[in-house]
Amino acid sequence: MTLYKLKTAPTVLIEDDYDKNIVPLLLELANYDKHELHMLCYEKPASYWKCVFKNKNVIFHEDPNIGHLEEIGSSKCSVIIDSINQMSLCLGWTDCFKHLRRFISSTDVVQLIFILHKDCLSHYSKTQSQLHHIASAIVSYDAVDSSKIWVQLKKSGKIVKSEEILTYDSRTSTLKSNIVIKNKKKEEEPAKPLPSSLSTFKIEMDQTEKLEKYKLKLPYMSKIHSGESKVYYEPDAVDDWDEEDPDEDLDI
Repeated sequence: MTLYKLKTAPTVLIEDDYDKNIVPLLLELANYDKHELHMLCYEKPASYWKCVFKNKNVIFHEDPNIGHLEEIGSSKCSVIIDSINQMSLCLGWTDCFKHLRRFISSTDVVQLIFILHKDCLSHYSKTQSQLHHIASAIVSYDAVDSSKIWVQLKKSGKIVKSEEILTYDSRTSTLKSNIVIKNKKKEEEPAKPLPSSLSTFKIEMDQTEKLEKYKLKLPYMSKIHSGESKVYYEPDAVDDWDEEDPDEDLDI
């Protein structure tokens, strides 16, 4: 499901390192069935990418300049940039970012995929933060595990993040992603203090005290059990006694 969402995302940023193989992911995300795919080759030669996209509807551009870039996007197409790092070195970051924004705003560019090498950036790079801002989907490879990726999808103003494991079957040339589900540990609730620890005096009884309580016989208990108990009522001085029958006027 995540790969499908990435494939339909209009702008995909792939962040990798020098030792990561992103070819299976590129082949999975690239849209070249319904329209042309323009491959901008700044880092690796066009001959390398021709071996990757065999018999595909792909047009290769090796080290395209600004005039060449302006010609791309006149008809329905997708664009892949093999290295934003090298593109910014060739054109300058201002022109590089300008053409990225033009590709994104163009209605003829169905999808834009660009690759950023994280190991070539300084910490807290402004370049990376600006690319994160314009990308609708971000795929970042883990620094240690080459099969683990971190995915961020922007949808309706919200960012959905997930950690996934990529598996590639070379026999069938298929790529699959499995979401890593982490079990959240419930925060242990602090133990409630015992009432005895909060009081300055003893409020609990031990077994001996309970037996003594049950053995204790109060004076009124013997009368209750023998059936000799009576109720005595002594009228108060302010009681209002009415000797007349309150129902005398009723014809009963």
